[in-house]
Amino acid sequence: MTALRRLALAMALASAVAAPAAGAAEATDACAVAETFPNARLLESMRRGVNLPGWDAPEKMDRPSTAQLQALRDNGFTHVRLLLDADRLGGEGRAEYLEAMFEQVILLFSLDYAVSLDLHAGAMFRQEPDAAEARLVEIWKAVARRAQYLDPEKLAVELLNEPQTDGATWWPAAGRIAAAVRAVLPAHTIVVGPAGPQRHEELAGLQPLDDPNVVYAVHYYDPFAFTHQGADWGGPDDPVRDLHDLPFPLDADDPGLPAIVAGLHEAGHDRAAAALERSLKAPWDARAIAAAFDTMAAWSVRHGQPVIVNEFGVLVYHAPRPSRLAWLAAVRAAAEQRCIGWTHWDFQDGFGLMDPATGMPDGGVMDALAPAR
Repeated sequence: MTALRRLALAMALASAVAAPAAGAAEATDACAVAETFPNARLLESMRRGVNLPGWDAPEKMDRPSTAQLQALRDNGFTHVRLLLDADRLGGEGRAEYLEAMFEQVILLFSLDYAVSLDLHAGAMFRQEPDAAEARLVEIWKAVARRAQYLDPEKLAVELLNEPQTDGATWWPAAGRIAAAVRAVLPAHTIVVGPAGPQRHEELAGLQPLDDPNVVYAVHYYDPFAFTHQGADWGGPDDPVRDLHDLPFPLDADDPGLPAIVAGLHEAGHDRAAAALERSLKAPWDARAIAAAFDTMAAWSVRHGQPVIVNEFGVLVYHAPRPSRLAWLAAVRAAAEQRCIGWTHWDFQDGFGLMDPATGMPDGGVMDALAPAR
């Protein structure tokens, strides 16, 4: 183990130890919820996973390789969230795309992964929610006709990634879509999350669907200024694009913060400086992470339904590597202490867990996410 990896692992362990014990009772009860879930074997496999964008890339060289997937499985990962392109499921090429999906699932099964099929089409709810709901039902019936032949202890279906609408629109629609899917897939687990970015605060105010075989999915990227520093896809006015080299943990009293803020102002990035200072009204540390996961665990216990964090990660562009590894380890520890499954975002793109130099799993990230491997 290199010196850098030893440092990252030490920081990760320190962050995990620093987490408060306030959620201990919720953690124990959340484990009991997981044990009594109707599809407990699948839920156990969904404890440690990775998102797999790019599996359907036009060029084969851009797709995850079997060797990469096998190496990740050897590191203790047991779940793949397979992203489905709604556009390719709605046109003339649907049959071909469904066949490719089926073959990819069979490959992942052969590597001993559980799989969740995740539909990416959140923007369809922006303007015509009724039409969007009808389209989702139609797409899922087509997918379910293929999925019904796949083992329900190995395959789940996720209704929609980050629905871009309000909760009052999405949650009733989610119940109706789930019922339509359930009519075709009576034994498969359904995965569903709250509207928007699927935050834990939004989950806390929801009632479960009228279906016991459902896993509730949230996404976790807090603090956003840290996890997305340098992100360049939000437009020229997005302040996170100008943030870089921000450490974790960090708080408003950190002696190095004034220099960071002054540097942003000097570079003309006043919006980024203001965004950073707003973000630090609450410290960036393992306690903040633990509090978010306590919210998830408390909801799980209150309603007797399991929760999974189906996305979490840190953009690699400008985040200091030891800080990125410490954040990943702290999130992983908070989830596992509360029997909450996790699925890292992503595989080998901007948030990836593959080493670009070798094309194989990044050793430091593996230390953070799978220390017991």
